[in-house]
Amino acid sequence: MKRFFSVRLICAVAAAMLWSQSAVAGTPKVQVQITLSPVSGDPVVLTNDNTQADEEFNAPLRARFSSTLTSDDGKEYELRSQWTIRELPDDDSQDTIDYLKRYESVTEYEFTDWGSFQAVYEWSYREKDSVNFMPGDKVLFRFGIDESVVRLDYNAFSPNDDGINDVFKIYARSVVKMNISIFNRWGQVIKTISGPMDRILPAGSTPDEKGGYLFEVWDGKQGGSVVNDGVYYINVQATGAGGRKYDFKRDINVLKGQGN
Repeated sequence: MKRFFSVRLICAVAAAMLWSQSAVAGTPKVQVQITLSPVSGDPVVLTNDNTQADEEFNAPLRARFSSTLTSDDGKEYELRSQWTIRELPDDDSQDTIDYLKRYESVTEYEFTDWGSFQAVYEWSYREKDSVNFMPGDKVLFRFGIDESVVRLDYNAFSPNDDGINDVFKIYARSVVKMNISIFNRWGQVIKTISGPMDRILPAGSTPDEKGGYLFEVWDGKQGGSVVNDGVYYINVQATGAGGRKYDFKRDINVLKGQGN
């Protein structure tokens, strides 16, 4: 009797294990991915297995949110998605703010604000001919965007092709757009640069550890030739992350015979 009972118990356990494996194997799963592409530097991809960025990004930050439903049971399923982007507070005394909601499985957004953000992906699914949706597990992601900085660190350069300080540069981080004008002493415009940073930033600009970069503004030339030594002037108007405004008016000293 004991032996018969043991055999039945073993068979029951084995059947339960097979049923459990079958149920797990047939349950639809979702693969979620966020691709974060800053204006400078390489894109970073977050997935179900890697949900938090190890670094802060600079604005503008392009984000692509995508989700794909997979199943190995051969059935057709419909996926219903909801993305909620939340701006996280600086301290525990403030409430989390819902920043953005999207209901597509694949959607894109460009962030021009700074701060800490949480992306919450919620989903449900149903068989093609079914009425009821079954909920899936939430997936939470974290990433941050740094505050903006615009600096003119020096006011002289030497465009003499010696490889040292040949180009006048501006330091920028998390800058959304910039308008730059360079004048001579008589007020004549020598060069203008205007537009969003992802369009006017030279290709190959390498970010530093904070995501900022040296923006090459002027090579000291007008009409293909290097200008004469002397004092020139630059006006810089910029909009940083979160709408912060910058307005600089400085002189630039061109010293062709000297390198720093």
